[in-house]
Amino acid sequence: MRDAYLRTRPNPWKGQQRDRNDASKGLDNRDTITELVLEFLTDHVVEVEGDMLPGFVRYVASASVAENSNLRKFLKAWFPKLEDENFKHFDADKLIGKGAYLTIAHRTDKKGDVWANVIGAMQPPKGSDLPTIPRDFVRHCDKVDAIKEEVKNGSKDIAPQEVEDDGLPF
Repeated sequence: MRDAYLRTRPNPWKGQQRDRNDASKGLDNRDTITELVLEFLTDHVVEVEGDMLPGFVRYVASASVAENSNLRKFLKAWFPKLEDENFKHFDADKLIGKGAYLTIAHRTDKKGDVWANVIGAMQPPKGSDLPTIPRDFVRHCDKVDAIKEEVKNGSKDIAPQEVEDDGLPF
């Protein structure tokens, strides 16, 4: 895994019933949803602006390791020896550099774009060749600072607020 970061997005379910089968759980009143994004390198190479770069895929889940959360299920499948105790002090940054065999489903969105979605992970067999994180890779949390520095030095024309998700469908 090459990176882990949190992102926030508007809650599309705001004002709707939390559980379709149990009205006693009330309405979802959250304005936003915080998600944990885990980025994995693949052995697929992608051309971006003339450069050949390693491809990557993302696993995105609500930033919760509650007992019934999708993130917890994903992590337990990836690391079967995890105990409930391990989730009390969960730190996604400790996963960086860990290898995984991924299950990926390709899905088409409403616009017709095809996206590779990580739906599962497991430990790779011992001795497997795994993609390595490039030395010049900049983590998501450090990108704004790196771009500000490039703009300050005159080597980059993009203003820092214009840098967002790269939008690549893989």
